Amino acid sequence: MNKLLCLFLTFLSINVQGQNTYSYSVDLTEVHDDQLDVSLLTPKISKSSINFKFPKIIPGTYKNADYGRFVSNLKAFDKAGKQLPVKQADMNTWSITNATQLYKITYTIQDTWDSEPDPDVFTMAGTNIEEGKNFVVNTPGFFGYLDGYRNSTFVLDFKKPENFYASTSLKPVSSSATNDRFQLPGLDALYDSPIMFCLPDTTTIKLGGADILVSVYSPKRKISAAVVAQGLTQNLRASAKYLGGSLPVNHYAFLFYFNGEQKPSIAQGALEHNYSSFYTIQENGPQNIMPYVLDVTAHEFFHILTPLNFSSREIKEFNFDKPVLSKHLWLYEGTTEYASDHVQVKYGLNSIPEFLGKLTEKIRRSQKLNDTLPFTRMSKEVATTYKSQYLNVYEKGALISACLDLELLRLSNGTYSLQQLKHDLSIKFGADKYFEDDQLFDIIAKMTYPEVRKFFTRYVEGSMPIPYDYYFGLAGVQIVPERKYEEFSLGGFGPTYTPEGKVIIGDMSRINSFGKNMGYKENDQVVSIQGINVNQQNLFPVVGQVRSKLKTGDRLTVVVMREGNSSPIELSAEVIPNVTILKNVVELMPEISESQARIRNAWLS
Repeated sequence: MNKLLCLFLTFLSINVQGQNTYSYSVDLTEVHDDQLDVSLLTPKISKSSINFKFPKIIPGTYKNADYGRFVSNLKAFDKAGKQLPVKQADMNTWSITNATQLYKITYTIQDTWDSEPDPDVFTMAGTNIEEGKNFVVNTPGFFGYLDGYRNSTFVLDFKKPENFYASTSLKPVSSSATNDRFQLPGLDALYDSPIMFCLPDTTTIKLGGADILVSVYSPKRKISAAVVAQGLTQNLRASAKYLGGSLPVNHYAFLFYFNGEQKPSIAQGALEHNYSSFYTIQENGPQNIMPYVLDVTAHEFFHILTPLNFSSREIKEFNFDKPVLSKHLWLYEGTTEYASDHVQVKYGLNSIPEFLGKLTEKIRRSQKLNDTLPFTRMSKEVATTYKSQYLNVYEKGALISACLDLELLRLSNGTYSLQQLKHDLSIKFGADKYFEDDQLFDIIAKMTYPEVRKFFTRYVEGSMPIPYDYYFGLAGVQIVPERKYEEFSLGGFGPTYTPEGKVIIGDMSRINSFGKNMGYKENDQVVSIQGINVNQQNLFPVVGQVRSKLKTGDRLTVVVMREGNSSPIELSAEVIPNVTILKNVVELMPEISESQARIRNAWLS
């Protein structure tokens, strides 16, 4: 009797839970034409008609994705298996009538990476279906939602190829060699949780009070999770110091898809989430791609502060149906980009000249875009009117942040920085509160100094170009209008590699006059440069080392193996410098005042 009662109560509990639960099922072992079938047992609907939707836009992308384009054959059923009327209302919406009888929805998903024509979806926000190899489940591209049921529980059941591992920041409700189940408290949590399925190559870093998962899919095994984690550890230690000594999360997941099989046009980059970030990067050896990996991971990881920890109403109550964006991209992307570079110079991972070189490049690139367009206006309409200006969030957005940092240091006599302001904003708002878009500048001025409001009025809300020479001059840094540099190349050939890692001269389209003097030929195998043997792993460090020592009048010697020759051939010529003229070069002043030294030390030390 007790056993029967227990079973009845368990059934009752499950049944009650099911009244307000999405129960999704996906069988990853049943791929057909690069597509998967998805099945949903729906929450109980109390209305006569309801809309089933996929998102038009998702946080962090600032660009319309229209995930409904990749959905086909959508059907709705009652509990007896009878089809209910369904009409597609627009690209992302299906209207279902007799919805009080709705029990089940089924549809087919096509992955965005392989769709034709080019889907114009950010790769890092897209989906991938590679039968028996890899599945990238960026959840907005797999799972829809019912209008008005955004806060319902979502249960995801995956049947997977045996021994595949689900890399994600989520903790599974249950897991086995062939099945995984996850449960999420609502739509926002669902769309914030990418999952990558493949044979596991993972490792965990324990740092700053957090367990950090590193998961890698590298089809040609050119790079591993262990190698990536080794490189990330130093950056993460610096990030923890930058954020006050500990990390603001107790767990995090770096998910890497290194593209060695997809079409080369797939863009490189990443998308941030509260507890994870997902990366699509061209597959290559560690020496070639780890500098890029470290830069992009530093940027994405700092998003755990903003907008993921504090942000405006537009972000906290994100509208998945249409782009209703915040005007504070200078904060969300600009300060994050700046912090990812600033942390590296602040804690010795980059030199001061390297950091100033990055600022030089940002000034150069930002001035090729619209430098007088008010940044707040661009931010509000970046998915529509001003989408051509989007890249400026990483250029001018970071420069706004650098100059604001220096202005705060000036006003505080070197005792209060942008780093501390973001810390204070995260305490004031945090993950559960939001600020109103129109109030943020006044809030910051009240928290800091009245003069800061003028900075925002002129350079962020207004159309005045930032006087970089003034703000960088506060720290004894000057803007040199023009600087000539002599650079030495190896001749302009593009390398390719054999499966064994040998270096081959492949692309000859950009060969320069020095390269012609050297006598390179396509398909030459490069054996050594200046007496140093080279391979795929060490080519770029060796090239950098050789170039740094060359001067006009020196001879460069490269030994190659040429098709049809049994012995190596020595190629040699007198180097010819390439003269490059850079404008607006940011560099240290040779002599500075006590005030400038104080601000420089606070800024860079």
